[in-house]
Amino acid sequence: MSDTLLIHYNIENAKQATWALCNDDGELTGKITTGSLDELRDAAADRTSVVLLNSHCLHINQLQLPTQNMQKLLKAVPYAIEEYIADDVEDFHFVVARNKSKNSTSVVGIKKSTLQNIIRLFHEAGINPEKIIPDALCLAANDGEQWACLNYKKDSYLQTGVSNGLIISHDILPYTVKSKLHDDKQENPKKILLFSEQDDMATFDQLKEKAIADDTDIELINIAYNTHPLVVFCGNYKQAMPLNLLQYDFKPKRKTSGYWQHWRLAASLAAVWLVLHLGLTTFQHSQLKDANIITRAKIEKIYKQSFPQSRKIVNPRVQMEQKLEELKGNMGGSNKGLIFLLAESFGTLSHDRKNITLQSLTFRNNRMDIGLEGSNLQAVETLNENLNSNKKLKSEITSSSSEKDKVKGNLRIEARS
Repeated sequence: MSDTLLIHYNIENAKQATWALCNDDGELTGKITTGSLDELRDAAADRTSVVLLNSHCLHINQLQLPTQNMQKLLKAVPYAIEEYIADDVEDFHFVVARNKSKNSTSVVGIKKSTLQNIIRLFHEAGINPEKIIPDALCLAANDGEQWACLNYKKDSYLQTGVSNGLIISHDILPYTVKSKLHDDKQENPKKILLFSEQDDMATFDQLKEKAIADDTDIELINIAYNTHPLVVFCGNYKQAMPLNLLQYDFKPKRKTSGYWQHWRLAASLAAVWLVLHLGLTTFQHSQLKDANIITRAKIEKIYKQSFPQSRKIVNPRVQMEQKLEELKGNMGGSNKGLIFLLAESFGTLSHDRKNITLQSLTFRNNRMDIGLEGSNLQAVETLNENLNSNKKLKSEITSSSSEKDKVKGNLRIEARS
């Protein structure tokens, strides 16, 4: 499968975009490029293109609605969201996604004229996006466990759930986070990730002091990224797919060929042959159906023998494939990206929080450099040994220094080759 072209687009710079190729594992496979839509045309040729739209022009909301029926939801949303939007809701295009875990509905709205203009500009440049999704929902947040903030230029992104996010001015980020943490309707996270263009300790300190000072159980982690937010978006953009704006009236239309009239007679003859063929094969179909039932029973028996702990069996063949994929994944892979290193190491990093405190995290060239503070040098060395005990990771102490009753150190973590 060819790589997907991720395009970060802002309507304020209507004829310019930033793009990069991304593989199916959520890793960038090419350089990040900024240029005109005409320059983008060559990169988009014969590739699946996904536009990550700057969310300043979007309304992202969570609604509690009395129905989960999709048709009824689409009719109810404009009336339910009217109080949150100053403009006429009749001028808006809405897409919705049901959040069954919270019994809520995620809604993204955009002015129809704005979306029409975006599509027109891309089509004029010879680019046909398959999906257009909100960039504010492409961070690393998940429901009830982790929030994510990202600073880019003068803006700050805040994502408090898989389908709940917004863009605000950089200087009000600490106050917005504090307000969200004290919202009774909002479930507080166990940790907050702060992605910055560089080691932004000023924002880190402000969040620490002004936002989560009263919530000492929340862990704040500073992560520096380089070049462009696409290095963060690429690992999480798929979770925003259900809120693709190219749905309903804006669903892409497939172009049809003008040669249909020439094939009408052939199609009619083919239809007649198909009817005759179906009549002749009815008996064979009955036999195959009986054989399929027997085969399914054998597959289910093998599945029960292979995975006796599984209780619910719906589709044994598919479940067998999923289990095999899990086993294959547990053997290790080629993934060396930021999300992989975070997932493999944070369990160890957060184990001894009394003696070790994380100060900073930087990811470059498939390596993660962590600044930390420990009560003693032995605690730092023990942490390094524990990380190296993971067969998927390789860790080394790159520097250490003693200051009064504390030790500061730096660890470099990367995937084993």
